[in-house]
Amino acid sequence: MPDLFSSPLPGSHLVVLAFGLALLLAGRRIFWLVLGVLGFLFGFDLADRVLGLDPHGLGLLVAAFAGIVGVFVALFLQKVAIGVTGFVVGGYLVLTLLHADPANLTTRDLLGFLIGGIVCAVAALWLFEIALIFLSSLAGAALVEQSAGLEPSVALPAFVVLVILGVAVQAGIGPRRRRRRLRDAE
Repeated sequence: MPDLFSSPLPGSHLVVLAFGLALLLAGRRIFWLVLGVLGFLFGFDLADRVLGLDPHGLGLLVAAFAGIVGVFVALFLQKVAIGVTGFVVGGYLVLTLLHADPANLTTRDLLGFLIGGIVCAVAALWLFEIALIFLSSLAGAALVEQSAGLEPSVALPAFVVLVILGVAVQAGIGPRRRRRRLRDAE
């Protein structure tokens, strides 16, 4: 899988891992932070790979601006925000599945990004709560898996397990929720 959020900054893999875990386990509750983090990571990646900006200077400013835009959109334009989040996550997911190199995208990669983005954006708007849980679990699992630097033979199974774990935790599926439902029914 391509490392879409790689960075030359020291300790950046730990930061990406922490963001990934937050998205994976609490993305629905911290929706505004999800968009801020995704905006920052997208902006940092854009500044580094596409614009060729210094990651310690102007590149960091571009990333911070993209993160602030993400938070603003999440707080004031919620429907737009979930559509944009669905589009970005869906597009990146397709690029990951195609093993695309973000620095050298082909027409097939761009078409896949657009199709995956549109499908996930429509799904996100139609099924807001469920989509928020699923999309934040996908994004979090991708960040955790990439930060872990797993071998390709282990990466996909780990990704799938992480997505399932994230969805289960955020949806409250598990023994504690069942006990609470049984107690409330009495």
